[in-house]
Amino acid sequence: MIFKQIFLTLFILPFFLAAQTFPSKPTNYITDGANVLSADQQQSLNSKLSNFEKNTSNQIFVYIAPSLNGSDMTTLCQDIFHAWKIGGKEKNNGLLIAVFVNDHKFRIHTGYGLEGALPDILTKRIQDNDMRPFFKENNYYTGIDKGVDQLIYYSQNEFKPDEVESIGSNWVSWLLGYSGNLILLSIYLYLLFRKKAKKRSSLVKNGLLVLALIMALLPCIGAIILFFMLVFLKEIKSSGGGSSGTSSGSFWSSSDSSSSSSSDSGSSFDGGGGGDSGGGGSSSDW
Repeated sequence: MIFKQIFLTLFILPFFLAAQTFPSKPTNYITDGANVLSADQQQSLNSKLSNFEKNTSNQIFVYIAPSLNGSDMTTLCQDIFHAWKIGGKEKNNGLLIAVFVNDHKFRIHTGYGLEGALPDILTKRIQDNDMRPFFKENNYYTGIDKGVDQLIYYSQNEFKPDEVESIGSNWVSWLLGYSGNLILLSIYLYLLFRKKAKKRSSLVKNGLLVLALIMALLPCIGAIILFFMLVFLKEIKSSGGGSSGTSSGSFWSSSDSSSSSSSDSGSSFDGGGGGDSGGGGSSSDW
């Protein structure tokens, strides 16, 4: 009987240890189990995320580990989300960034309350454009920092990434079809009326020619106007996404941001806000 218990313990213990790969409770917004961030880098990120929560009630936690230890990344992130109670209890407005260094995998796991502002297609784009290039260079701090900046920005400025492109492509297709039909119609009307106006004065003929040219030029003028409108919309989009560091930077530019010590940041840390519902997110690798 004793040998049976010892055997079961030795058999089950490795699976239990493998499953328990994260702290039961975080001590700050950044949990670096892989030791890839310096103390100053952790303090900078903690201060940024602390100010973000104070201003919006949204919570972003970062968990860095050496390996998944064979666990499924989505399941593990959901377990962390639930155990740490990320986000508010009523709003479920939390988000987890999990990075597994040796596996070269990472995930953005969102709470239900942030799915509208941060849909999966957007978090995936943030991973690919703002985080992965730096992770490839083992620059984990910059990748996480830029990813956090984008998540902070878009959590307050809801944006559909393909909205401008879809509007532009639809309008261009419609305008091309409309322009072609209008030009053909103007040519047809000009030839028709010119034939009927053979016996009339040259003034009438010239008038018909001017009218036909105006009808033919209208779609060209419209195309030029539409082109500049699309360029203007593109500029608005790029300035909005590119200024995320500046816009969201107002949260940590106050006097109690990066100048505060690590002890100050840690003393005001209350952990998760009671949320436990991870709704979606995206996974990537490098």
